[in-house]
Amino acid sequence: MIQPQTHLNVADNSGARKLMCIRIIGASNRRYAYIGDIVVAVIKEAVPHMPLERSEVIRAVIVRTCKELKRSNGMIIHYNDNAAVVIDQEGNPKGTRIFGAIARELRQLNFTKIVSLAPEARFAEGFDSTDSYFICIRPPNMAKPIPKIGSRKNGRIGSRKQARKIPKGIIHVQASFNNTIVTVTDVRGRVISWSSAGTCGFKGTRRGTPFAAQTAAGNAIRTVADQGMQRAEVMIKGPGLGRDAALRAIRRSGILLKFIRDVTPMPHNGCRSPKKRRV
Repeated sequence: MIQPQTHLNVADNSGARKLMCIRIIGASNRRYAYIGDIVVAVIKEAVPHMPLERSEVIRAVIVRTCKELKRSNGMIIHYNDNAAVVIDQEGNPKGTRIFGAIARELRQLNFTKIVSLAPEARFAEGFDSTDSYFICIRPPNMAKPIPKIGSRKNGRIGSRKQARKIPKGIIHVQASFNNTIVTVTDVRGRVISWSSAGTCGFKGTRRGTPFAAQTAAGNAIRTVADQGMQRAEVMIKGPGLGRDAALRAIRRSGILLKFIRDVTPMPHNGCRSPKKRRV
């Protein structure tokens, strides 16, 4: 549901990117808006050199909500974001393209122009779209959803009765100037084991040495090697001195490395230049 102060994504190419709802068009006592309702919003982010500018007040119609929408036939749908389309006073969209999935309720509310501009919208019976914006469609009389793997209903992930066999995983190496942290996860991102130079007993400036990184990597790999890990992907992050030492320790462990990727974040244009000195 949408209420005042709610932030929305813009699902068209009108030039606006982010909106904040100010007021809901309709009855004076309305607190929430749903798919198909018109709201008054202010533009929080906009594309430069476009007709719509930041802080401009506009009208928009809601096309997607994270809140579930229940239809008359019992079907429930919901999306993974709140989105709206900028419209004019006559209800026509200001953009020429619509992005993402569009619910069929907009056609019933006479927003046919918006529906016609959405190439991803599909109105087959029982399904709205296969687009990435769409999350879930639950038909009526459907059985209870299958619980996620590793939930409390299915038992513990790392059960003590039966050890997990993990043939493939991901090794994350975070090497800073003061410490080196090695984390081993499975392909779904669940942590299996981890170690750092600090937990290995190194203190002070010795935590940033290559030997400390080698020891931390060996301790983290030793646990997963007992669980049958044979292949792994390595993600290295940071400019620390323990990058190469940790990688050599991983290579000596006997695990076959599929690839090694450097994921150190790099700025696109660098840091902001200092203000020029006034003379």
